[in-house]
Order: sequence, then C-alpha cells, then structure tokens
Amino acid sequence: MKFAISEINARHGNLRILKTTKLPPSNITKEEMAAIHNLKNNREITILPADKGRTTVIMDTEQYEKQMNEMLQDRNTYEVLKRDPTEAKKRKLKTILKQLQEEKKIDKQTYNHLIPTANIIPRISGTPKIHKPGAPLRPIIDSMGSVTYNLSKFIADILKPLLGNTDYHCENN
Repeated sequence: MKFAISEINARHGNLRILKTTKLPPSNITKEEMAAIHNLKNNREITILPADKGRTTVIMDTEQYEKQMNEMLQDRNTYEVLKRDPTEAKKRKLKTILKQLQEEKKIDKQTYNHLIPTANIIPRISGTPKIHKPGAPLRPIIDSMGSVTYNLSKFIADILKPLLGNTDYHCENN
C-alpha cells in the first residue's frame, strides 16, 4: 500500500513539473512555422521520410497514390480479400491463448497482455527509395493496435537474445 501511495505522489509531482515547465523558445520564425503548416495542409503534396538517409521527401500526392496502387496490384505479393478476416483472427487467437492458459503454458498476466483488445486493420504506406532510379516505394506495414500486435511484440522479445548479430537479422530503425 505504501508503494502505491508513493507511486501516486511521484506521478503527481511529475505532473506538476510538466505543467509548470516552460517550453524553450522556438528556433524557427513565425514565417517558417506558417510555411510548415501550409505544407502539411497542402493535399497536393505528400511529405514522407525517405527509405534511407534520414531525409524528408516531398512527393506529388497523385504520383504517390499511383505508385502505391501499382505496388498493391502485384498479385504475386498481395491478395484481394473477399472479406475482412480481423474478427475471425481475433476469435482464433483468443481460443489459442485461453487453451495455453488452461494448460498452464502462460500465466493469467501474460494471457491478459496478449489477448487482442483492438480491431485496427494494419495500414500500408510507402517510403521512397531515393537512392534508386525512379524512387520506387518500399512498403511499410503499421500493425500497431492490430489483433496480433501484442503477440508479435511478445514473440520478438523472446527471440531478440537468440538472434544476436547474424547475417539474417537487421536492427529495426
């Protein structure tokens, strides 16, 4: 109980510090800030990180969407689904996790951590490979909040020490 009270007091103290701390002055002018705001709101352009080199790329939105659609038309890589499999995948994962818990292969805390709570469909975007001719897009899948997100993180944490520095493993950046 004492620990819980001291944790609440620490959080309250941190919150007070965050509320009273003043932000440092901006290092860009109001005009530059307005220009950035205008660029962000311009629907004719898409602002993306480059695939490599920590560079920002500004693309014509029509060109970006055309390249993304062309990439998704590749039937050797992507498949059109007749219906959204999210609910079925969620039910199946819940069944498997419940069975693992009943067999004492995972504890209640792990079960609660892994059980899917969100139904967000993974989203695809593309980052331009500016080091290649025509700047093709590298597909990036954002699965945060998806049915398998917590399970994927859990398995990645288990595998991380086993992978080490092999020829087949690269750090996520």
